[in-house]
Amino acid sequence: MNKLLITVSILAIGSWLFARRRWYAPSVLLTGIWLFTLISYVIIDRGFHPLKPEIIDALTIWITGFTVTTWIVQSIYLKPLFKDVVPSTPVRDLYYYFTLATLPLMIWAVVMVVRHTGGNPFSALRDANVRENDQGIRTTSFFVIFWMVSYIMELRVISKSNRGRVIVLFLINLFYVIVSMGKMNLMILFLSTVIILSEKNIVKLKHMLLIVPVLLGLMLVLQSARGSLPSKSRLGAFCSVYICSSLSNLNTNVEPHSAEQPGENTFRLFYAIKHKIDKETQVIDPILDYSTVAIAKKYYRSNTYTALYPFYKDFGMAGVWIFSIVLGLLFGSLFKLGEDGSICALVLYAILAGCILMQMMGDIVFSVLSQNIQYLIATLIPFVMSKYRLLEKKDSSC
Repeated sequence: MNKLLITVSILAIGSWLFARRRWYAPSVLLTGIWLFTLISYVIIDRGFHPLKPEIIDALTIWITGFTVTTWIVQSIYLKPLFKDVVPSTPVRDLYYYFTLATLPLMIWAVVMVVRHTGGNPFSALRDANVRENDQGIRTTSFFVIFWMVSYIMELRVISKSNRGRVIVLFLINLFYVIVSMGKMNLMILFLSTVIILSEKNIVKLKHMLLIVPVLLGLMLVLQSARGSLPSKSRLGAFCSVYICSSLSNLNTNVEPHSAEQPGENTFRLFYAIKHKIDKETQVIDPILDYSTVAIAKKYYRSNTYTALYPFYKDFGMAGVWIFSIVLGLLFGSLFKLGEDGSICALVLYAILAGCILMQMMGDIVFSVLSQNIQYLIATLIPFVMSKYRLLEKKDSSC
């Protein structure tokens, strides 16, 4: 464990220097969150089992593979992707008015969920965000993808002319955070916002000292509203579960090469598509099984297993190594292109950067690959339209 901590510490320092102190660089985010998690695991020590040698090896491979890959990508020349291309004004307008037009649909869904619940309405909203309730209503819809893309896009090109639009879009996305009661959605909204503002030199590193505690406080408010925040006497153990239970679950409950179908966790989307054709094809539930974690003689339920879970369970160490490189290439390329002037890459990176910070909880790239593909398509459309001058008025004098 000590060797792992030393390795991650060296990688974190190297990432900080290599990224020229840009805290939102992918290697800085990854090494930072893992260093925090591993140190917490050692310091808290509230009944967690010591990490097995194979788990330590897997973590070393994962963190090193991702970090070094991003360093390499950021050091080489990449062909500019939509460099200096601004999003199409007609498409920006379309996204904005589409957001306003679909907002009443979400309000209607919220009203219906709250009207038919006999218990905690916030807990009911959370359940309706995960799956259909008894009335067949869900508060998750494809159009919230456009809400987020529209907001981040407008924020990146903010000026006096669209400042009001940015505020409206932020409030609408904040409304969805409340509707979904999802801490992940809250984190994505805040993280993507501060990344864009940091890239524009509006938010400085010193501001993060205030932003991070505020974000954590809001997460606790969401948890409390759902009725699942424990008493003050158990709050420390509760936070310990959130910080360390994923690592504990990976350590004690996951065996390499234990998937029943080849790559069923990593490539869940493809199994889901096949299931539409052949109903006998089994699809893994994205909500993983709960396990019991003992802390200070109290028992807590947790169903998070870190981002290594699908790759380690499906393919063992080889999967951990291969996909650390795959994700390093993905995030390293988006960050590099964004730094080189691609607004399109920067917008997509800002939205997906939350996947890096959530690695202490689970994989948010492949487990919700369909959603991430929708983010990709929704982000590309306005820049493709702008680059090839589609939807623009033709000059009649030519």
